[in-house]
Amino acid sequence: MLPTAHAAGRRPPAAAIVAAVLGLLSCAIPAVLLLVVLALSGPGGLEDADWVDYALPLVLMCGLVAGAVLLLLGRSWLALAVAAAVLLALMLVARWLGGWGGGPFFFLGWVAPVLAVVLSSLPGVRSWVAGRRAERAR
Repeated sequence: MLPTAHAAGRRPPAAAIVAAVLGLLSCAIPAVLLLVVLALSGPGGLEDADWVDYALPLVLMCGLVAGAVLLLLGRSWLALAVAAAVLLALMLVARWLGGWGGGPFFFLGWVAPVLAVVLSSLPGVRSWVAGRRAERAR
């Protein structure tokens, strides 16, 4: 049951705060990927590299940061959930194609995005966002 506009507090629920922090922690994997691509490009490599090598990690990082901010502002829970789910899907494809997926990046690589998706889509978080939207609509 959705709360009324008066019941929606200004402070986000704890699950939303944790989801936003985990979404920001999830930015580490695309950042490392971008640094590796830049390091391996070598001198003059920026002209020869495929645009996806640079655009994909940047878009993922921007999506995760924007999703975390929108969630904490109470504007959208879906932005963070979708960005983290896309990161997870790309990581699963990379793992299936023979990439790395464990080791020291296990927490940042798998657990943080999974928890960000789950926590940002909890019913309490969704109802808080809906209440904040209704509050702004008046």
